[in-house]
Amino acid sequence: MGVQHEGASEPGNPLLAIRGLHTKEALARFAGDANRYQHWLAEFITHGPAATAQIREAIAHGTRDTAIGLVHSLKGRVGMLGMSELHSIALSLEVSLRNHEPTALWLEELERTTTEMCQDIASALAVSAG
Repeated sequence: MGVQHEGASEPGNPLLAIRGLHTKEALARFAGDANRYQHWLAEFITHGPAATAQIREAIAHGTRDTAIGLVHSLKGRVGMLGMSELHSIALSLEVSLRNHEPTALWLEELERTTTEMCQDIASALAVSAG
């Protein structure tokens, strides 16, 4: 049996209630270090929207390879953090970019879902910190 860590894996933790956030699986990627996991979740609140803005800009300027790299990077980060819905959307956007397919709907979905995830994380971290 492993060491019990307090924090993100505790029953009743508001992070566990966030739709599309698989906290327990993600916490395992952080070797059970709830403080480290929460640090990267908090960091995502600014990184996520900035990354989606960079992706939109790359697509708008026709720099498809740059957009693919940015989406791929974001996909890895959200996967590591346990954001399954965002991971799926990023994957769909990446595939659309690679296949030269329309991206507008996936990009809008990525931006909307990122915004919602950031709001949910901010609320949950405020509750768990208080």
